[in-house]
Amino acid sequence: MKDDLPQKTTDYVGEVTNTDIWSGFEIRPDDIFVCTPPKCGTTWTQTLVRMLITQTADPGVYDNKISPWLDCGFRDREEQAKTLNAQSHRRCIKTHTPLDGVTFSPDAQYLVVHRHPVDVHLSMRSHVENMKADWLDYLFPDDLSEAFSMFLDRPASSKGTDDLTLGSFIHHFRSFWTFRELPNIHFLHYAELSRDLPGQVSRLANIMDTEISPQLVNDIAEAGSFGSMKNNAQRLEQTPGFTSGFHDFAQFFSSGSSNKWEGKLTSEDMTRYDDSISKLVSPEERLWLERGLASSPR
Repeated sequence: MKDDLPQKTTDYVGEVTNTDIWSGFEIRPDDIFVCTPPKCGTTWTQTLVRMLITQTADPGVYDNKISPWLDCGFRDREEQAKTLNAQSHRRCIKTHTPLDGVTFSPDAQYLVVHRHPVDVHLSMRSHVENMKADWLDYLFPDDLSEAFSMFLDRPASSKGTDDLTLGSFIHHFRSFWTFRELPNIHFLHYAELSRDLPGQVSRLANIMDTEISPQLVNDIAEAGSFGSMKNNAQRLEQTPGFTSGFHDFAQFFSSGSSNKWEGKLTSEDMTRYDDSISKLVSPEERLWLERGLASSPR
C-alpha cells in the first residue's frame, strides 16, 4: 500500500545539498540510486554499478557527468536532471540525502551505503583538506580532538548531510533502515566491500537483475579495487584538458583504509564516541554501522 511506502516529507537546503529538484524529476523503473552520506563509498559503488551496466571491467566507465549527483547544492540541478533525462541507457544516480528528502519509487533500486562513523569523519577531514576552496574548513579545526567533539556534539539541522555530524549520519541511516524490509532498499557497507569485493559484485548484479559470468565478476572486482581506481584517477589527471573541479582527483582516493582513528584520536575521544553512539542506536544497529556484521534483510 502507498501509505506503507516512504514519502518525501522534508526539504534539505544547504551548501552541500538542495532537494528542490526532486519534485519535478521523473524516475524510471530501472533507475539505480546510490544513497550515502559523504565519504562512505559513493564513488566506489557508482563505479561498480556502471561497470555492471556496461558489462565492462574498467573503472574508467564511471564519470560523474554520466552518473551525476542529482541534488547537489552547489551545482546546476536543472542541468543535472537534463543530462539524466537525455540518457537512453540505464541510469545510476547519486544522492547524499536521507530517504525523507527524496522521491521514492517502488520500482527503482536504492543502494544504501554506510561506513564506520569515525572513519567517515576522518575521511571527510582529508577530503576537505584536499579541496581547492576552503568553504568547509570551519568544520575541521586543526586540533583533531576539537574537530571530533564538533562531529559528536553539534546537532543535526534541516541542511541534511551538510552538518557532517554523527547526528546527521545516524539520521541518514535510520531514514532508510526503517524501511529495510522493502524489496528495493538494499544495504551495503564499506567494510563488506573491502572484505569480499567479488561477493559484493555478485550481490549487486543480482540486485540489478543483471546476468554476469564468474569471470566478469572477478574482473570487475579487480577493476574496482582501491589500487585500480586510484591508478585510473592518476591516468585521468594526466589527460590533456582534464579538470577535477573541486579537488585533486587522484588524492580523492586517499587511502581506502578503515580504523583511521588509530594513532590520531585519543582513548578519551573514542570513549566519548562510544557514549554518544550508544545513545543513538541499538547494539545491533551499531554493529552493522561500524562493521557491516549485524543481520540485515539484504
